[in-house]
Amino acid sequence: MKNIFDKCKFGDFELKSHIIRSGMWESQRDKVGFLTQDVFNRYEQIAKSGVGLINSELFCLDPRDRFAIYSTDMNYKGFFKDYQELTKLVHHYNVPILGQLAFFWYNDGLNQKIKPNDMSIKNIRHLQTDVIIAAKKLEFAGFDGIQINMGNNFYLSNFINPYFNQRTDYYGGNTFNRMRIVLEIIKVIKDNYKIHVNCKLNLNDGRKGGISFEESMEMCKLLEKYGADSIQLTSRTNTFSSDNGVHPFITYADKLSSELDIPVVLGGRLNDMDTINNILNTTNIEFFSMSKPFVAQPNFLEEWKANGHGKSICKGCNNCYSKKVSTCFVYGNGD
Repeated sequence: MKNIFDKCKFGDFELKSHIIRSGMWESQRDKVGFLTQDVFNRYEQIAKSGVGLINSELFCLDPRDRFAIYSTDMNYKGFFKDYQELTKLVHHYNVPILGQLAFFWYNDGLNQKIKPNDMSIKNIRHLQTDVIIAAKKLEFAGFDGIQINMGNNFYLSNFINPYFNQRTDYYGGNTFNRMRIVLEIIKVIKDNYKIHVNCKLNLNDGRKGGISFEESMEMCKLLEKYGADSIQLTSRTNTFSSDNGVHPFITYADKLSSELDIPVVLGGRLNDMDTINNILNTTNIEFFSMSKPFVAQPNFLEEWKANGHGKSICKGCNNCYSKKVSTCFVYGNGD
């Protein structure tokens, strides 16, 4: 039988397990502006725990486009020094790390929170350029690749969604046109950089007139065709539920995993080793992402591996989303 701690291939990466750490957002800096030692300590705990791959906290791409004043960005003076040190630390444990990129909104300096329908071609080119430049910065900082977050409720998730995008030019209308903004980004990056590109997107929108399971699967196939190296599935909300207690996306993630030649990562309230091992052995799904369990207890995988079973102490209360730093409301820092 397969086990989540079996070594495995994830694109060009050799992973020590099938578990992917998903990042949220946070920024701990000292008075001078550099990352605090707590950040390095937390990443080291995660890296040496047995995790296969790490996705970083979310980097906002423009100082004007921030979830809050403390959101992580790459525009401060010590960015390269901090993250070259951080990626070197993670690589010491033979764990690859991707930098997560997203727009919360889109602002052009004059207009705030520009809606997809109101984006000019100049705005679109500027957004694309921001992502492409950020990818180069992350590569220079030692990251092995990027994660383009076009899921949850971030800006690109709205742009590709027919519920929000009613454009009549070649960036609106059918699935391909709405995806064009991202597909063009991926093509430029893959043609010019030697980095892994992961795309995170919603498997189902949950809105009438939004993205269906079927269209999401079509989007994933387009991403693969245009050069994406892996896909991470998520949801518009951070709550995953079903009537029978079974993860609601397993059937679709299984089908997608069998139809794509690139890795597909399933996320969302997967916090029990036996459950994950069962999915690993009974479906085509090979990779599983977790975020909040690492907030509650950064090194929990060490216990799972030692005991051969385990369940995260995370209660899924989502209170860690409301803080400046991703710390656990119930268990503290988990350090």
